[in-house]
Parts: sequence; C-alpha cells; structure tokens
Amino acid sequence: RRQRSTREETRSKSECQSSSRLPSRPQSLKGTRSHSLKTVQDDGEKRAFEEYQRSFVTPRLITIIRNGRRPRRALRMLLNKKTAQSFEQVMVDITELVKLDSGSVKKLFTLSGRQVLNLSDFFKEEMVFLACGIEKVSAQDFVLDKRELGLINSYRPHGGKVRERPTSRKTNESAFSSISKNSVITPPTKSSSGLSCARQSLQLKSEDKSLDKETFDASKVDMPMTLTNKYEIGTLIGTGNFAFVLECKDKKTKRKFALKIINKDTCKGKEKMLDNEVRILRCVKHPNIIRLIEDFSNQHQIFYVMELVKGGDLFDAIASSTTKYTEEDASGMLYNLASALEYLHSIHIVHRDVKPENILIREHEDGTKSLKLGDFGLATEVNGPLYTVCGTPTYVAPEVIAETGYGVKIDVWSAGVITYILLCGFPPFSSPTDNQDELFDLIMGGHFDFISPYWDEVTTSAKNLISGMLSINPENRLSASQVLEHPWVSKDTHCHTDLHKAVSSGIHRHFRHGHQTRPKYAGIKMIASTALDKASKFFQGRGSHYLKHSINEMID
Repeated sequence: RRQRSTREETRSKSECQSSSRLPSRPQSLKGTRSHSLKTVQDDGEKRAFEEYQRSFVTPRLITIIRNGRRPRRALRMLLNKKTAQSFEQVMVDITELVKLDSGSVKKLFTLSGRQVLNLSDFFKEEMVFLACGIEKVSAQDFVLDKRELGLINSYRPHGGKVRERPTSRKTNESAFSSISKNSVITPPTKSSSGLSCARQSLQLKSEDKSLDKETFDASKVDMPMTLTNKYEIGTLIGTGNFAFVLECKDKKTKRKFALKIINKDTCKGKEKMLDNEVRILRCVKHPNIIRLIEDFSNQHQIFYVMELVKGGDLFDAIASSTTKYTEEDASGMLYNLASALEYLHSIHIVHRDVKPENILIREHEDGTKSLKLGDFGLATEVNGPLYTVCGTPTYVAPEVIAETGYGVKIDVWSAGVITYILLCGFPPFSSPTDNQDELFDLIMGGHFDFISPYWDEVTTSAKNLISGMLSINPENRLSASQVLEHPWVSKDTHCHTDLHKAVSSGIHRHFRHGHQTRPKYAGIKMIASTALDKASKFFQGRGSHYLKHSINEMID
C-alpha cells in the first residue's frame, strides 16, 4: 500500500511538471479571440452610437442671412446625412457659402437670438439663421426689412412666415444694442419687447475665444526670438477657422508680409495635413505663386511669414475694372496662370483646387498687374495616379469624379473652365437647379457650347484653345506647356472688342449674386485659410462609372 501511494505521488508530481511546461497557447488564443470580438463589438457600438447621435438629421433646406451692410443676402443650403456629417463641417460649408468680407463665420444665430452651438440646433423648429463674423452683434441685426422678409418667406413652407419685428428706438437702445463677441449678456427680469427671447437666449460665452479678434493680443503670443529679431510685428488683419493673420515688416528692407499663426492645440491629430502644405510651399518659388518666405514654431504655435497680397481675386479684378477689358487681357491672365501651373507640374505637384477665388491680383509699383496662385491646402506630389475625389465642383475634371486615376492635367481642365468664364462670364458646365449630381453628369459627358450671342465676338483661336483644355480624355488634353505655346497666348491672335460689360455682368449674375465685393479682403482671406479648412472639398465620386468618351477612344 505504501509503495502504491508513493508511485501515485510520483506520477502526480510528474504530471504537474509536464503541465507546467506546456505552452499556454489555447488560453492565449481564446483571450485574443475574445479581445478581437470585443474590439469588433466596440467598433460596431461606436458606429451605432454615432448614427444614433445623428438620427435627427433629415433632409432640410435652411436659409442663411449674411450679416453686414443691407441689403443682406439670403442663401439656401441643403442639409442631409451627406452634407451634415458634423457641426464643424457645416460651419465650414456655411463660411464657403456666405463669403463674409471678414473671413470665416464665427457665430451663427437663430432669428430669436439663440446661438447655434451643435449640429442638432440646425434641425429644430427654426430654419433661418444669421451668419456673423468678427463684427459686433446688435439687436438691429435680428430685425428683417421688407426685402429680406420677402426673400425669407419665399424659401419657407406655407404657414411658417416670418413677421416684421418692431424697430422702435426704445427697443434698440437696450443693453443688447452693442455687444462685444466675448460679453455675457444678463437677461432683464422683465421685458415686453419683441426681442426678449433674443436677450434671454443669446449667450456669447467667454470661453469661445480661440479665433476671436476682440480678445487676440499679439503681445501675449510667445513668438520665437528668431522671428521678432527679424520682423516688426504689426496689427491683426484677418482670421480664419484655424489661423490668425497679422501684418509684419522686415526690419531691414521695410517690406511688409503676412504673418499667419496657427495654434497647435487646434490641429491635434491633423498635423500631417499642415506638414504636407508647408512642405510643398517651402519648395515652391515662382513669380505667379504666393510665396512662403519662412516658417517658425515653438511649443504652442506655428508661424508662417508669407507674401502679402492685398488685391482682390480674379473675378474682383474684372468686376471692379473701369477700363476696357478684351481678349488680350484674358490672354495675359491665362499666361500668368499657365506659367504657374507649368512650373508646379514640372516639379510633380498638382494643385487640385485651381479656381478664381484662389487667384489673386498683385499690383506692382510700375502700375502693371500679375496673377498669384495661392491656397495649397489640397496640393500634393504626383508619383502615380491619384484617386482622392476633391476640389471645387464647378472646376473639377471628369477623371476626378470618375475615380479612374488622375494626374497634373486636372489643373489644366480647371484653367480651361476659368478661361471660358473670362470670355463670357458664366461656366461651361452648370446645373440650373444647383444639383451637384446633374453638374457631374454634364462634366463627365464633356459637352459644352460656345453659346450665341455671348461668343459671337470671340475669336476662333480662343475657342480652339478652350476646346483643347477641356478635352474629356486627359491624354488628348493640352498640357500647361502647350497652353503657353498656343497662338492665342503666345501671339496676338485675339480680338480687341471690349468684353467688360458682358463678362462683368455675367460674373455678377452667376457668381457674385449682388454681393458688393471688397477686394482688399480676398488676399487676407486666402492667407488665413489652412489645409484644415478643406473638409468640404472632398466629395463622393462615381467609382462605378466610366467616361464614355474614354472607353470609345480605347476601343478605337
């Protein structure tokens, strides 16, 4: 019995030792699988929660009133699951839509005075909103005149009309009449005026100071000594969604520049976007491109010293001109633009957002003018076909929409659209109902006309060039170098008929919509923009569609 007990004890010890040497793989695999399932479940729950958070998003047409000098513009904007992904995205889109003279939209209010602070606020009872920039807000801003009421009510469903508010002096001379952007308004205990609701709901909170002109103090910014030793820092001249712009002056040459300051805290997780933009700007040096002079950084901020262009954009130059405007002028503009593109393409860089708003007019001391291409937020190096669908719909090339792969020639297409506009005042492709899908169908079809009587006085040479720039097949499309060599650009083959009245009225009707431009802000607004402002420039392509003409040409 004693021997059997000893043998069993020995066998038990042996099994224990053997089991201790066995790998714990099955257990670890089980744990890994369980962790993997948990991750999948967490991701699924996260997506479900995000969808739940946006469950209130239903198709809705809202109206945005552009605050400023009267008559104020009223613009419509469609919100749906695709266009209302986040509050920040909608605010960027509104900024693009209303085009405030002071830059980006800083505050948005309902007509009752309630500030819009999150995405769900767009889907409540009120459908009319007031877009404000860096200006002070007063009670009078929320009072609509008869013309504005007519515009608003024409956009609203039946039975939901906005009524004119009383405009008595007594009402307007309240504590609400002049408000700093950082004030906190204490509502009165009693109020019988029509603005009581606005007084109670308009809370301009002091914590929202990130890009506030009222509170910005350059002296409190910890600037690198290498920057302040070389430049004299001036006043604030503009703001964007993510940047301040100050004027600065080289202490030796006395030349003025723009100093763009970006707070690193506002771009956490998106540093690569800014790095890509500044990396491209560092290597770009051309007389027709806005230059990055140098850049600095510290623990909290990034500083860009940039060429300061205070002139207007391409459309401003035509619309505000009081002199004769001919094909020769348009040819000179295209020469400048194509020169910039030829240079970029030679160093394998594609801009991807060539449009009139990104082309500024530089006035030189001798009275001459030249174009400057700017805003490299979407620019990238080209080492092979690109597939990211981005740009501005009116100027985007068909191969971008089709997602068949594209290269530098998409910039030539955009320049072709601009040239078409320069000679008649309206784009070659447009949707009468402002429907983006309809616009993309037209672009991918590639069919456009030189419509009479608008093109009757334009030379055949100009039409031939535009047709070459707007070839739907990139292989057949002219390059930037070929544009520069075309007779309409390189030789005097243009008509000298004055096109100013027809073109400026066309631009006014199709692009400006009665907006009184203030050209000096265009350059500052462009400088204030960053790569982080480009969220609205990415859109859905037509990956399953192919260009009909390209297929036919391949078969042939």
